[in-house]
Amino acid sequence: MHILWFRRDLRLSDNEIVALSTADNTEVLPCFIIDPWFYQQAAVGKARVRFLFESLEDLDNNLRARGSQLYLFEGSSVSVLQKLTSQLLQKGDRPKLFFNYDVQVQYGIERDRQIIDFYQQHNLSYHQGLNNFLQTAGERTDGWIEQYYNYVRQPLHPTPERINTPALKLDIPQLTFSQLKQKYSQFWGTENTYFKGGETQAIGTLDSFLDERFGGYHWKISRPWHTQQGATSHLSPHLAFGTISVRQVYQRTKERAAELADNPKAQFSLKAFRDRLRWHDSFTQRLYNHPELFDTNRYSEFDRYYSPAELDEEKQELFAAWKEGQTGFPLVDASMRQLLAMGWMNFRMRAMCATFLCINCGISWHHGATHYIKYLVDTDLAINQWQWQMQAGVTNPLSDTFRIYNPNKNLEESGGDLKFIYHWVPELRGYSLTEILDGAYLNESPYPAPMIDWAETRKVNGKIVSNLRKQVKERLLAEQGAELEQAAIARETVKKYWETRNKQYQQFKQK
Repeated sequence: MHILWFRRDLRLSDNEIVALSTADNTEVLPCFIIDPWFYQQAAVGKARVRFLFESLEDLDNNLRARGSQLYLFEGSSVSVLQKLTSQLLQKGDRPKLFFNYDVQVQYGIERDRQIIDFYQQHNLSYHQGLNNFLQTAGERTDGWIEQYYNYVRQPLHPTPERINTPALKLDIPQLTFSQLKQKYSQFWGTENTYFKGGETQAIGTLDSFLDERFGGYHWKISRPWHTQQGATSHLSPHLAFGTISVRQVYQRTKERAAELADNPKAQFSLKAFRDRLRWHDSFTQRLYNHPELFDTNRYSEFDRYYSPAELDEEKQELFAAWKEGQTGFPLVDASMRQLLAMGWMNFRMRAMCATFLCINCGISWHHGATHYIKYLVDTDLAINQWQWQMQAGVTNPLSDTFRIYNPNKNLEESGGDLKFIYHWVPELRGYSLTEILDGAYLNESPYPAPMIDWAETRKVNGKIVSNLRKQVKERLLAEQGAELEQAAIARETVKKYWETRNKQYQQFKQK
C-alpha cells in the first residue's frame, strides 16, 4: 500500500509523487489532512481556506474519475499519519509514504522531520518528491539557473489514467466534502469569489491567459487596473497551492511562443512571463536555504529598528488606517481596499504599500507581512517575507541606494486614467488627476487628508534605514576581506599539495 499525502501540490498532472506511487497499478491511498494548525492561525484569512477547500474538492473529483477518491483526515498531521501507518501495519501491510517537499515555516519543517523519524524507526520506506524545482540538501548549490532550466524543460510526469484505491475501514477521524462544507461553513460564504481553486480551474485560467490575455504583459504587469481586469495570468493562487506546476506553465508558454514566432511583441510578453516563473522559484529556494527569514531580519543590524513588538498608540493608528485604506494617499488606499475585497494586488502595488508602511510610517515589516498573509489568497511565504524585507530596505545592503515609492508619482505613471482609483475610492469620483494631486477634494469629500508628510518621513526614516544599511555594508566588506585572505591561503595550500603530489609522481615514474 502506498500512502499518497497531498499538501501544497493539489494536482494529478506533472506531480512526481502521483506518478511514482500509482505506477504498476499499486494500491494507493490518496489523502489530505485538515490540520487545525493551518486554519486556526490568526494570519490565515477566509479566502485562502476557501481556495484550499475548493482545490481539495476538485482533486477528489479528478481522483473519482480515475476510480479513486481523496481521503480527508482531520487532526495533527503527525498524529494522523502515525495512526494511519500503524493501522495499516496491523492489517499486515508495509506502507510506503509519498510526499513532496513543503518549503514553509518551522512548523512544517518540524512536522516533516517527525514523520520521517517515525518511518525510519519502523524501517518503512518513504519518498520525498519535488513539487517544483528545488535544490535540496546535499546537492551542489552553484549553477542554480542552469539546473532550473534543465528541470523545467524535462518531460512532465505522466498523469495516471486509473488509480487503484481499495475500500478501507480506518479508525481515524474523516470528513466527507458535505461534512467539510457544513463544519467549516464560515469559509464558504456567499461573498464574491475572485479566485476559484482547483486543478481544473488552474488549467482553464492558463488557457485563457495564453489565448489572448498575455498581450502587453511586460508593461501591463505594473498597471493595477489592467492587472485587475486580467492582464496578468492570475495563476499565483494556483502556484501557491500547487494546483498547477511551474513546469506545466513554462512548457505551455514556450509552446505558445513557438506558435507566435513571427510576432515580436507576443514573444517579448511571453518571455517576460516565463522570467516571472523563474523569479517565483528562486524565492522558494531562498526560504528553503534560510527558513529563519520568515520572521528574522536578514541582517541583525536592523533588529533595533524592525521587530514584531507591539506598536505604540500613534503607530497603531497609522497601521489601522493603512489596513483599512484610509491613509489619504489614493493609490495606497485603492490598493489596500482591493486587498480586503479581492484577496489580491498586483506586485507593484504590494511593493509600494509595503514601502509606505515601513519607510514612511516607520512600522516594522513584520506587521505588514502578517496582514498580507491573512488576506492574500495567493500568499507564498517565500515571496512575501523576502519582499517585505526588501521593501523595508533590509536586503541588498551592498547597494548604495534602495527604492522608496512615491504614491503620487506612481499614480501619475500607472493609474493616470483613474479607473482604478474611481473603482476602489468612490469618494474621489468626479475629481481629475490634477485636482486629486492638488487636494481639491479636501473639505468637500469624506476622503481623508494625507495622514503623514510623505517627503518629511521619507527624509527622516529613510535616513535611519540608510545608516543601518551602511553599517551592514561595512561589516560585510570587512568579513569579505577576511574571507578573501582565507581563500588565498587555501588556494596556496592546495597548490603546494599538488606540487608535492606531482613531484612524488615524477619520482615514481623515474623509478
